[in-house]
Amino acid sequence: MYKSNTLFRNLSAFLLAFTIAVFATIDVSKADWRKDIGIFRIGIVTSDKSQEALDRLEPFKLAISEALDLEVEFFRARNSTALINALADERIEYAIFSASSYALGWVSCECIEPVAIPRSNDSTDGYHTILISAPDGPATLEAMQGNQIGVLSETSITGLALAKYVLSEKKILIGDENTPTIKKETADQTLNAFLEGQFKLLIGWSSMTGDPAVGYSRGSLRQLSSKLSSSVRNFKVIWKSDQIPHRPHVMRKKLHGDAKKILRTTLLQMYEKDPVAYDSIEPVYGGGFVAGRHERFIQLIDLIKSLDAQPKTAEENLPLQ
Repeated sequence: MYKSNTLFRNLSAFLLAFTIAVFATIDVSKADWRKDIGIFRIGIVTSDKSQEALDRLEPFKLAISEALDLEVEFFRARNSTALINALADERIEYAIFSASSYALGWVSCECIEPVAIPRSNDSTDGYHTILISAPDGPATLEAMQGNQIGVLSETSITGLALAKYVLSEKKILIGDENTPTIKKETADQTLNAFLEGQFKLLIGWSSMTGDPAVGYSRGSLRQLSSKLSSSVRNFKVIWKSDQIPHRPHVMRKKLHGDAKKILRTTLLQMYEKDPVAYDSIEPVYGGGFVAGRHERFIQLIDLIKSLDAQPKTAEENLPLQ
């Protein structure tokens, strides 16, 4: 009986010590990642160097700080290249990119992953690059050879470059002497020239959701519809890309798992729980965050690899309408 009681006491003491050790390890682990980070830095691309620009983002900064229980600072960068380098060098933990910048960053270091992507008020969290044909223009890709093509931007990765890359795989060439591209001084002038019949094809963008008669909810067809004040059903979309996500919020892949979980939860709940914080960081995309997935950027990543582009050589003009 004495031995049994002694064994029981020893076993109880061991279990108590083990439990204390386990919880102590958890507490140390919990403290360590915060200690390792120190100050959580969020990278943004901005040309506005004023304090007012940062003050407008203060509600978002406060929300992230409270969620992580860490001091938060903004890291202002002149372009996406600087953000990519800062993430690769672990000088920042988090950044807000364009879709093409994310692809560039992944090709550069494979050190990032998307946390969340904002939605528009039409509930879409992305858009498509599209090839629009005029009512009297070619009805198929095969029939487009020999036509001039209007482009809204000659430097946008998700516009002309993406269309050229994807269509070249279908043996359809854009920008050669048979299908030259044309860009007016502004995107609006290019749209007007298309409506005037100066060329029969246009590389634009669209949400591809909503009523097609009015040009869907957002994009080039919608702009054409507003200029015509009539239906654009006779315009034809003869090609569209995979959906291109809106600008992703991105974190370092090596960030501690607890920090990642907190960030995802905070962002996905922010629109409902802290709309002021959401609006401060996403004043254009007013529909809340959805979870980010790396797989959604594969087409852009393949494009960047095909161009053998360095981050400093490519920027993106995002549609924000």
